[in-house]
Amino acid sequence: MKRATPLASILILWALAAPGCDKPDSGAAPASPNVPASQPATEAAAPLDQSADWPAFHGGGPLLGVAEPIGAPPMRVRWTYRAGDDTAGAPPATQSAGVTPAFESSAAIVNGVVYVGDRSGALRAIDLATGRRKWIYRVEDGFEASPAVVNGVVYIGDEGGVFHAVKADSGAKLWTFDSASGIHSSANFMGDKIVFGTDGADIFCLDTSGKKLWEAKAGDRVNGAPAIGPVSAGGPTSVFVSGCDAELRAIKLADGTEQFSHELGALCPGSPALLPDRLVVGTDGGRVLCLSPDGKKVLWTFEGIESQAMVYASPAVGTGVVVVGARDRNVYGLDVVTGKKKWMFPTRGDVDSSPVISAGRVYVGSKDKHLYVLDLKTGTKLWEFAASRGITATPAIGEGVVIIGDTAGNLYCLEPASSR
Repeated sequence: MKRATPLASILILWALAAPGCDKPDSGAAPASPNVPASQPATEAAAPLDQSADWPAFHGGGPLLGVAEPIGAPPMRVRWTYRAGDDTAGAPPATQSAGVTPAFESSAAIVNGVVYVGDRSGALRAIDLATGRRKWIYRVEDGFEASPAVVNGVVYIGDEGGVFHAVKADSGAKLWTFDSASGIHSSANFMGDKIVFGTDGADIFCLDTSGKKLWEAKAGDRVNGAPAIGPVSAGGPTSVFVSGCDAELRAIKLADGTEQFSHELGALCPGSPALLPDRLVVGTDGGRVLCLSPDGKKVLWTFEGIESQAMVYASPAVGTGVVVVGARDRNVYGLDVVTGKKKWMFPTRGDVDSSPVISAGRVYVGSKDKHLYVLDLKTGTKLWEFAASRGITATPAIGEGVVIIGDTAGNLYCLEPASSR
C-alpha cells in the first residue's frame, strides 16, 4: 500500500548574484534516448497521517522544511552514487566535453526510491536500499530544480525551459510542456495542480495531463519553489511566490488571480515558508522578513546577517525556530514570534543549502564541503559529514535516511549508525 505524503497530510489541515537570480551555465549536453535500468499560531498543525516520504523540495506544500523524525547522529554512509561513473548511454558530449553532473537540487524520496536531477541533464531513479540505479532520463539541458513526485509521476523543469512528466516506475516520458524560458524553480503541487516559476517571470499552473490551467506574471525571474496554502484560516488556497523582482505575490490556486503583492525591499532567490498565521522569507541585503499571510503586515524584520550578505537559501521553520543559511557563511536560528536571534553557527563556506528540520535537529550543507547536524534550540553542532566537494543542494530526509548531493556529482545516503 502506498503511503500518504507529508504534503497531503499537511494540506489536509492546512538562488555577488545568486545562481537563482543570475542564471548559471547550464552544463548542457545533447539529447539522447532514455536509458532504463492568543499566542500566534506559529506551528503548523500535526499531520493526520504520518509518512516517511519526501515528495518535493522542502517537503512541498507550505515549504516548512520539516521532515519526519529519523535516528540521532552519528550517521554512516549506506551508499554513495557517483554520477560521473554513470555514462552508459550518455551522448558523446557528456563524456568528452567535461560536463560535470553536479547535484545542486534536493532529491525526492518516495516508496523506497530516490529521484534526483543533475546539471548535466540526467534525472535518475535510485533504489534507496542498495544505491543501484533503476533508470535514467536524459535531456538537452541541466536540472537545477528539484523533482516533485505525485501519484507515480515525476515532475521537473530543466534549464532550457522544458517541464517534464516522467513515469516514476520506468522513466518513460509521459509529456513535456515548453515554458519558453529556463526553469530553476522546483515544482509544488496540490491535488491535480502542478505549479512552478520560470526565468521569464512566468508562473504556470498545469494539470496532471500537461494542460495549462493558468499563467501569471511576476516582474522578474522566479527561481524559488512556490509555497501553497491559504492566506487566512478558511480562505482560498493560494500560491505564494517570491522572486528577483523583490516582490512576494499571492495567487489564487483555483484560477491564477493575483490576491496581493508585497514589496520585500530586495530580491529573493529562495522560497517562502508558510505557517497558518505568518510567512517567512529571506532576501538579499542580509534580511529575513516575517509577514502576515495576507501580505498586509510586517510582523518583524531580522537584519543581523553579517556584511548584509544574501540569504539565498529558503528558511525552515519548526518548534518556534526559523532557521536560515546565508552567504556570510553562517546558519542562524531566529525566534519565530519575535525575530530575535537565538543562535548562530559558523561554517567555512557560503550556505546556499536550505536547512531541513527533523526531530529537534537541523540538517544543512555548506560550500565548505560539509553537511552539518545542529541542535535546533541552541545551534550546537552535533555531527558533521565531509563530502568530496561543496554542498549547495538541500538535504532530503525520508524513510529513515538523509540524501544529499555535492557539486562533484556524488550522491550520499546517510543513515543513523544505530540503525543496523
